[in-house]
Amino acid sequence: MALDINSIELGTRLPDVVRNVNQDVIDRFAVGSFDYNPIHLNPEWKKRMNLPGGGSTIAHGQMTMSFMASVLTDWACPAGGMVSRIDAKYIKPVLPGDVITSGGVVTEKHFHGPGKDFVTVEIFAQNQNGEKVAVGEADVILP
Repeated sequence: MALDINSIELGTRLPDVVRNVNQDVIDRFAVGSFDYNPIHLNPEWKKRMNLPGGGSTIAHGQMTMSFMASVLTDWACPAGGMVSRIDAKYIKPVLPGDVITSGGVVTEKHFHGPGKDFVTVEIFAQNQNGEKVAVGEADVILP
């Protein structure tokens, strides 16, 4: 796939990535990230603490960011691009049973020469109700 800064237009929408979140996915992310905080793993503890998201556990914020990062890497890496920066803000907890759709839109183009050209992409993740759970911005270096 040919992907270079000249072939990308502002407003280009990157293909969405959809992920189903359940407690098994959260548990596996805990193992992979070494983040065993009970807010992610223990619904009884979470109920006692009266934290956001009601009585269930909540997914790791870094899991949500990884979903948004997949949008970028699935789009750019096969063509030789790479992600150089990601910033994210978490807005709403991701709960077991949520279906998270992540996407992005190219908002800026930066011309710095071969191997240094990059685009800025606004990224987001939303649940099955269309509620944003995270937003952010990333820079992607294009070949």
